[in-house]
Amino acid sequence: MKQQLAGAILVSLVTTACAGPGAGARSPASEEAAAASAKAPLSHEEVRETLRAADAAMADAMAKQGSAEGIASSAAEDALLLLDGHYTLRGPGEIRARLSAEPLERDGVLSAEALVWDVSADGRMGYTVGHVLLDSTVSAAPGGTGAAPTGTTGSATAQSAPPASADAPPKLKPGKRYQRYLTVWTRTPDGPWRLAAAVYGRSPGPLKVPPTFSVTAAGAPQVTPAAPSDVLAEAFAADSAFSDQSVREGMGIAFGAWAAPNAVIPSGPTGFFGQEAVVSGYAPITRDKVELRWEPKLGGAASSGDMAYTVGRAVSISPGQDGKPGTSYIKYLSVWRRQPDGQWRYVADSGNGNPGPEGP
Repeated sequence: MKQQLAGAILVSLVTTACAGPGAGARSPASEEAAAASAKAPLSHEEVRETLRAADAAMADAMAKQGSAEGIASSAAEDALLLLDGHYTLRGPGEIRARLSAEPLERDGVLSAEALVWDVSADGRMGYTVGHVLLDSTVSAAPGGTGAAPTGTTGSATAQSAPPASADAPPKLKPGKRYQRYLTVWTRTPDGPWRLAAAVYGRSPGPLKVPPTFSVTAAGAPQVTPAAPSDVLAEAFAADSAFSDQSVREGMGIAFGAWAAPNAVIPSGPTGFFGQEAVVSGYAPITRDKVELRWEPKLGGAASSGDMAYTVGRAVSISPGQDGKPGTSYIKYLSVWRRQPDGQWRYVADSGNGNPGPEGP
């Protein structure tokens, strides 16, 4: 969990009628039918599509306006952003300031794509997992923002970047670089999706979702409506028990034991999709190689009682080349789902480096 070891759009749903002869003379019955249709609740799949559209809109804004504005304008007032090497950023102001200074699209063109997504039973919380491509073989546009190449998110035309200032970081060598991301989104009954939490981490290449993978692999989650604070307390307890097992038996065993059948960890060469992949991929990480412990500090939960997320800090201790133990500090984001049997299991997990033990 915790270290990678191995967009928001306002979606307006408007019901319209086809215009034709007599369309202006609607009966009271037809008015009532139209009103009922407009208020009809969306299906689970329709809500999932609004989340996918929100993620895509943020990706488009990142490509056209830059990561600072694209992410900050999508973020809720209490949003959390986990960037490698920094303590967690809180709120649009901190997010905008940090990404203005260190944009994800530096020296290139940015495009992002969600590959896995799902929502809670009440449609108020959801998560997405995807990857970001920085193509530094294409010049960035003035102001540091990139224009996505044809066929990727974003459609602005790439232009030559202005001369770098004396204190600017060195330009990246031309190439294509990937990051992977996990986001959590929330929304009010009549409002748009807003970004609640996100983590971005470096990766060796794009994610590759196996054709057999499905977010519905675990079956219908158990819905137990409750106050979000009570639901979050259950998720905190599960996260803490997860850490306890990691300390006792090793993270390789713990990660496999707590993974949902449809769990996703966007690390490794192409990502881990499904519990079997997690068990296989993490089995070599025994306790003598890595001692990993963590604690949840922040989070949120859906009132339907089937989904929550936790954000916390972790400490990883492993033998160094000189035989002495080395310590790394990590922050993480985990998404939890109550399984059909009532147990909490993580369905998505990612993290990156922290500058020290505080935070997240």
